[in-house]
Amino acid sequence: MNIIEIEKDLIPYTFEMELGNEVFVFEIDYNERYDFFTVTLYKNNAVLVQGEKLILNRPLFDGVSDVNLPKVTITPVSNSERRITFENMGEFVFLAVE
Repeated sequence: MNIIEIEKDLIPYTFEMELGNEVFVFEIDYNERYDFFTVTLYKNNAVLVQGEKLILNRPLFDGVSDVNLPKVTITPVSNSERRITFENMGEFVFLAVE
C-alpha cells in the first residue's frame, strides 16, 4: 500500500502523480468553515471529478463512472480516527493507494 502525502501548509495546491502508467493532476482544497478536504482530479487538462469530499474509509471517486479515472483505489484511512480533520490529516489519516 502506497500513501499520497497531503501538504497541508500548501493548501490550496495541485500536484501531478502517476497512477497505473497514467499521469493525473490532483487539486487539494480545504473548507475551513466546515473542516473538510476536497480533491479535484484532472487528466490531460480535463476535469474528471470536481470537489470530491474526502470521507474516512470511503474510496475517492466511488460511484463515478468514467473510463479515464485511475485504475487504482484511493481511500482516506486511519486506525484511530472517526473523521477527517485538518489536525489529523497526515498525522493519523492518510490517503492509501491500492
